[in-house]
Amino acid sequence: MSRFEPYGTGFKADFDVRVGPAHSAWDCQAFARDLRADVERVMGITFDTTDDGRDPSGGYRFWFEDEELSFHLIVDDPEEGWPLDKVPAYAIPISRSERVATWELAEKLYDGLDSLRTYLLIAFERGGMPIAANFDIGDDW
Repeated sequence: MSRFEPYGTGFKADFDVRVGPAHSAWDCQAFARDLRADVERVMGITFDTTDDGRDPSGGYRFWFEDEELSFHLIVDDPEEGWPLDKVPAYAIPISRSERVATWELAEKLYDGLDSLRTYLLIAFERGGMPIAANFDIGDDW
């Protein structure tokens, strides 16, 4: 059984994969550019924006939607407080398919980004509990 599958109650259960840089200093614009390219490669999509994705708040927003998948990627400056200060980006895959569950998309994203060894990751299930992390986030959840 997959790590994510037990949290996929209901075919469309929500997952939030938080992402941050593992080895570099924080640079929102560079991180947004690199993460966007890596997510596109891992998920086999192209985000529906023709510019750099900058929004009025200073963050970056990317989206993709088709009949099979909805995907939102949000990159903002880090929040205060451990461990969320280490993972300022939100990646939210949502299945629209009858063949692929959302948990499968979330696991594909998590595993694909983890394999690059350039990101810190925490995956949360819809209730806000972490279900996977590639660094020590402690037990205070």
